[in-house]
Amino acid sequence: MVRANKITVLLCSIFLIFIFAGCGKKSVEPDEVSSSLKPEGRLIEGAQGGEAADDTLTAGELEPLDKTGTNPLAEDTSTREYQQTYGRSTAPLLPVYFDFDSSSLNVDQLDHLNESGSYLVENSSKNLLVEGNCDERGTADYNLALGELRAINVKKYLVNIGVDSSRIKTVSYGSQRPLFYGSDEESWAANRRADLVLP
Repeated sequence: MVRANKITVLLCSIFLIFIFAGCGKKSVEPDEVSSSLKPEGRLIEGAQGGEAADDTLTAGELEPLDKTGTNPLAEDTSTREYQQTYGRSTAPLLPVYFDFDSSSLNVDQLDHLNESGSYLVENSSKNLLVEGNCDERGTADYNLALGELRAINVKKYLVNIGVDSSRIKTVSYGSQRPLFYGSDEESWAANRRADLVLP
């Protein structure tokens, strides 16, 4: 009797397995495909019904990316030409250069500051980070202090020509982030600067 019950339970189990295994798969007919849209607003390929989205550009088409994931239309900031013109500043803002061991603004740098200031006044939603830099000569502590004074003087000038001081932050890198690595006057002069960076 017990053996008959075990056989019955086993047969029922096998029968149920066959039934449920057959119910799990269902083929989809082409006319049953949803007319769902992709995130870009285009119909999924092969979708039936629904109207196709218009031919508006998607964000990926507005800013095409190359295989490295960068925007090929953006200027290459790693080139020597770019760095000689802009330092680490964000174009169209221009860096401000300083004399050796000085944080005073030179008269020949005022055009750069006025151009950058005009851009910032016209684009009042943009904030600014002024990065003070020094050449490799001098101690690390001294150069950090000198870089800070350079950044502060640039900020003061920009505030005086109409840029809201709450939009400007300053930082000093001293001689810790040289852009040009030569130990010559040309490299030193290029490293004595304040960069104007749009974060």
